[in-house]
Amino acid sequence: MLKQTQNLKLMQKLLPAMILNQKILTIPTLALENIIKKELEQNPMLEEEGDTGTSDSDITDPVTEDSSITDSGDDSKTENDETDIADKEETDWDEYFENENETPGTGDYTENKSFDNGNISEESSLNSGLLLQIHLSELSAKKAFIGEEIIWSLSDDGYFTENNADILADLEVKKSGTEFENESFTEEEIDETLKFIQTNLDPPGIAARNLKECLLIQTDRSEKPPYIKKLAGNIIENHLDDLRLKRFENVSRDLNIETSFVSEIFEFIHKLNPKPGFIEKHESENYIVPDLIVKKVDDNYEIFLNERFIPSLRLSRTYQKMYSNKRNKLDKQTKEYLLNNFNKAKWFIEAINSRRETMLKVMNAIINRQRDYFDNNGEGLKPMYEKEIAADINMDPSTVSRTVKGKYVQTDFGIFELRSFFSSSLQTDDGGEISNRELKIKLKDLIDNEDKRKPLTDSELAVTLIKSGYKIARRTVAKYRESLNVPPSKLRREII
Repeated sequence: MLKQTQNLKLMQKLLPAMILNQKILTIPTLALENIIKKELEQNPMLEEEGDTGTSDSDITDPVTEDSSITDSGDDSKTENDETDIADKEETDWDEYFENENETPGTGDYTENKSFDNGNISEESSLNSGLLLQIHLSELSAKKAFIGEEIIWSLSDDGYFTENNADILADLEVKKSGTEFENESFTEEEIDETLKFIQTNLDPPGIAARNLKECLLIQTDRSEKPPYIKKLAGNIIENHLDDLRLKRFENVSRDLNIETSFVSEIFEFIHKLNPKPGFIEKHESENYIVPDLIVKKVDDNYEIFLNERFIPSLRLSRTYQKMYSNKRNKLDKQTKEYLLNNFNKAKWFIEAINSRRETMLKVMNAIINRQRDYFDNNGEGLKPMYEKEIAADINMDPSTVSRTVKGKYVQTDFGIFELRSFFSSSLQTDDGGEISNRELKIKLKDLIDNEDKRKPLTDSELAVTLIKSGYKIARRTVAKYRESLNVPPSKLRREII
């Protein structure tokens, strides 16, 4: 039997402005620049400072969500009701525009506009570079057509893993409507074109069918003497596992050569690139642009936002004048359009201002808690948690987490990720505490200064650290070593 019931429950609902604040706070500076440009294109209510007018602007009288909802209305409302709504909208806008000049828009928080942010080039396409090399080569038009298909078939690592039959089938489909429509392709032509790509195109090793072939191609194209190339090729062909595990003695015994010479060959092979397709990507990712700049002036630290290319925003004066001069002639749909974009623009500006203020607060709190670290040029980092910074600035730990995510700070002694200032602690024998980051530095020093002929195992490293007064287990040493991208002892061995 059906019946109606009433239930009462509490629900939490995030307002659109709050959601936007959280998203903008997480975004690093480079990404924020692109988002602002996109928002400027999509929202006519936003404009850059200096586009029109002479003074700054900001939101002084917010437009509530109720006003947005009320403005939309419905067909059942009377003409008088709609007139009242229009009057309410005019009041909101008029109050805003009257007080527009009292406070700045997104403002300027940078140190100065002359800060060199560096030239950031877009990541070039590996495929585009290879195609250009193909068409600038002496290949015939038919083989260049085959070469294009091979290049577009490469994996992300730069390997050619397709079989000739599949390439032939694709060529048969793609030749329709081209000058090769009445020609046939053979596997021999595919092999010849592939060999040309492997032999002549850069980066070396591109279009290899497997790791062994990739290393052999790079070895053959290197400038090493012929006898080195021959020996390195022999090791790659027959001792690839020994190469990976640095088993010098096995190769020395099988090839009847000195272990010191084997070590030299191994060093050459290890410098070859096993993933030639990743070369350009790595070069792009290694460039870091700091979001914050910290400079020491006398005994104080000054914090600036690196926003040389971030424009200062305000609400459009053009639409202000349009509304003021023609407000009685604007239809309901136009009013709703203007009001919705007004809200979006207002929330966007507020989100950017909130992001800037929060970043400055967090960075200032970090410096206050890590004053010794900054005074000593990067030495003596103390254990610190995000919840401690959150308590200092009276914010939620999740806000601090969003603030430091993917952000970097430039100091007088280097560029660091904001998240790197937060670390857990380990106890020492005297009852004190040390940051796990400081312990990682000590661990790296031990590994750098070890006997390369007999590297220290994780157990031996743990014993050494324990003797130095740190309470640490072998598995913790292994975890820290892996986080430092340091291989295990058997892979660090060298012959000197």
